[in-house]
Amino acid sequence: MHRHRENEGTMSVRTSLSVPNKSERRTWIVDQILAAMMSDEIFKTLDYRHKRESYIKQYIHQIIKRKLAEIHARLTPGQSDTTLSRKASESLLWEGDVNTTINHIRFLGAQHRPDFKVLIDGLRVAVEVKRGDRGSAVREGIGQSLVYAASEDFDFVVYLFVDTSKDKKIRDSLRRDRERAFVNSLWDSFNVRFDVV
Repeated sequence: MHRHRENEGTMSVRTSLSVPNKSERRTWIVDQILAAMMSDEIFKTLDYRHKRESYIKQYIHQIIKRKLAEIHARLTPGQSDTTLSRKASESLLWEGDVNTTINHIRFLGAQHRPDFKVLIDGLRVAVEVKRGDRGSAVREGIGQSLVYAASEDFDFVVYLFVDTSKDKKIRDSLRRDRERAFVNSLWDSFNVRFDVV
């Protein structure tokens, strides 16, 4: 009986997803991006319940860019404000900016691209923003986030859902143990940092 060895002319098949390591530094960068996106500057001043998603993303874009300058300053101290601003701009690609292009990734036979792409400190972070008051909008963003995580084109994914329901039922659901466990598993298993504002 002849047994075929794995490395003898066969292609190895990956049967599970692997995600990049989470160092303290990498986790800090991802958390800084998410914190910037959840800024009171956006959600305490912007009438987000009555604005379109693209309008919210426009505000978020500026806040992320400012945060990226702060991250660059901390990672490499002593740079001028001009250099930090330039590096922040180069680190952030936004689908709404006519001067930049976020290339589609191909996965599951379809093309996908995130709202923002952050390239910093050797990391590739997909950033997705959704708004709504229904589960279908939440699921859409989770699905997109998992696609980005599984595609190997990104090391991490940051997904912010903007809850526009009057009673904040989606945001408040994250207080329950089952939902917290799910959010934690997105991070632990897929490098997807998810939160609701």
